[in-house]
Amino acid sequence: MSRLRDRLWSLLLKLQANRLKGQFCMSRCAVIWIVLAIVCGMPFPEVHSADSWTFLISAGDVDRSHLPLKAVVEIDPLHASRRVKVSLPDGSSVTGQFISDPQFSHAVPASKSTVRGTILFILPKLISCESIELKAQLVPDEPTVPAAVEKGLRWTSDNGSAKLLLGGKMLVEYVMPLYDASTEETRVQTYKPFHHVYDSRSGIRLTKGDGGQYTHHRGIFFGYNKIGHGTDGKMVSDTWHCKDKARQEHREVLEQIAGPIEARQCVRIEWTGGDASLLASETRELDIVPLSAGTMIDFSSRLVTLAGPMRLEGDPQHAGVHFRAAQEVAETTKTQTYYLRPGVKAEPGEFRNWPEDKTFINAAWHAAIFVVGGQRYSVLRINTQRNPGEARMSERDYARFGSYFEFELLPEKPLEVFYRWWIQPGELSLEEATRIAADWATPAKIVVTPSVDASILNSN
Repeated sequence: MSRLRDRLWSLLLKLQANRLKGQFCMSRCAVIWIVLAIVCGMPFPEVHSADSWTFLISAGDVDRSHLPLKAVVEIDPLHASRRVKVSLPDGSSVTGQFISDPQFSHAVPASKSTVRGTILFILPKLISCESIELKAQLVPDEPTVPAAVEKGLRWTSDNGSAKLLLGGKMLVEYVMPLYDASTEETRVQTYKPFHHVYDSRSGIRLTKGDGGQYTHHRGIFFGYNKIGHGTDGKMVSDTWHCKDKARQEHREVLEQIAGPIEARQCVRIEWTGGDASLLASETRELDIVPLSAGTMIDFSSRLVTLAGPMRLEGDPQHAGVHFRAAQEVAETTKTQTYYLRPGVKAEPGEFRNWPEDKTFINAAWHAAIFVVGGQRYSVLRINTQRNPGEARMSERDYARFGSYFEFELLPEKPLEVFYRWWIQPGELSLEEATRIAADWATPAKIVVTPSVDASILNSN
């Protein structure tokens, strides 16, 4: 029986290696899988990771030029930090980076000898309706050159924050203060962690920290102003304004990496109620990709109750995941702020807010264009249907914008949210905003064919 299994396995690998020859080969593969699994009744030989692949990419109806592409692969954990060379048809190549699955990914688990993730790379041109076949290969590690490290992405930590640098200049900063309730002033300064974003070219910080108009608005942040909890659900806590003893506290950095294409940070944050009881644990992750035109940030969060069932409620001005621009916008330039929405470029002063406008729900995206440091900047926020509930939207002239939804948080039902942010200098066009949003909503299709060990294919 083992001899039959080995012969069938060898034949399967041969068919896989030549599967582009036609559908008949794929059908034979399927038959052999069934024979191995049912007739033989024995486990398959272990599948080892590949170090090279063929990517067959279909752009679909979206122009993917200068936007990240992701091919799902499994590799040997020992090689996870190696760079990837992606060869193009014209003989040139681009750099790729392997990124493991996120902390709370629902992807199919990898085998015991591999780690599952994606190879991330960026093509200079991939127009809509185009298909292209590329070769990708892990390349040997090269000696670290200090000048190259300085030019690339890297994390540094000091004074209660973790800073992501690009070319030595700030790109993103995670502010993680140590909670200090010794005075009201220090309590307000330290009651929530958040992320700042910067223009890496000029070093200008685009987001507001503590203080200023609405001190609780800080960078990219997340909270709810009405959290019903307790044995009867009548206790209400506010982790948006962080009233009474309510707060969010940074607890640990779970992952922090920087590669040639992307940087990732994953942190754990605890939510505490107004009665000082521990409510929930949040895993918050940012995946950051600097591009030629701007910075792409994928924000994901998983909130798990630590206090039994609770109800997350509020309104779109005081709950959910939001962006708040620098205080300068509120003080001096808010009359120049305007928004883009699907199919609409609004005039300054034309803002939409639920519940005044109850049709402003479930928008696929919206973007704020505002002025900081004498220059216009654009921030695009993209929603996804993976988020639960009715998304109720909000926009303000000082460039605080986002959305929220109500949610019943249960021990067996954590809250998971996902948003994509695009930050760039200059004015984002309606057409480009539509393209970037469509790229996330309907990713390019990539068929991955791993290489097969020639010694196995030639065995008898």
